[in-house]
Amino acid sequence: MTQKSKVINLYKTLLHLGKDYPKGADYFRTRLRMAFEKNRGESDPDKIDKMIAHGNFIFTMAVCVAVIGKDNSPKYIKCTDETNALQFHYKVHTSIDIVEEKLNIGNKTAVDVRELFLGMLYSTEEYKIFGYATNTKVKFIIVLQSSNATLRDNEVRMMFRKLHVAYANAVSDPFYIPEDQIQSKSFDATVMDIMGLLSDEQKA
Repeated sequence: MTQKSKVINLYKTLLHLGKDYPKGADYFRTRLRMAFEKNRGESDPDKIDKMIAHGNFIFTMAVCVAVIGKDNSPKYIKCTDETNALQFHYKVHTSIDIVEEKLNIGNKTAVDVRELFLGMLYSTEEYKIFGYATNTKVKFIIVLQSSNATLRDNEVRMMFRKLHVAYANAVSDPFYIPEDQIQSKSFDATVMDIMGLLSDEQKA
């Protein structure tokens, strides 16, 4: 497939996925068109490949992120579509049993404790649910859309690593009460970034 074909295919795919964007399909379509127009004159093949790779990374944006405490109580849950928050909460809670099962199997088989990424917990027709557990038994759950056919474990691992660092910073705050709900603005910003909801101005 030529680079031009890859760019066209990427644009069509993003346009299709943008129909369910939280801020509306029109908002997404306008921003998408601006982004492609901005780079229309680029002729360097290497730079074009990098931009295509970045565009493919957008497919992995999360639709729900949750932090579950070691006592299995939710410490933080955020979804891109709050109108469907209930179904995402159900998926998160369903994931807890699977996470516990994986952790117990890991203990029996002496799996390397440094491997925190638990992989895909389960999938539905619409979503793929991934898990991650810290050494202190705090669980992170990320829900992604199943429409992404190019999903790579490394990209999901990157999300969890970013989430883990933000979590560590949040609970290290001297004003944070252990086992309490996470209400850190910086942690919230990291989650928003993982969901693709931060504007370029907010990231700066």
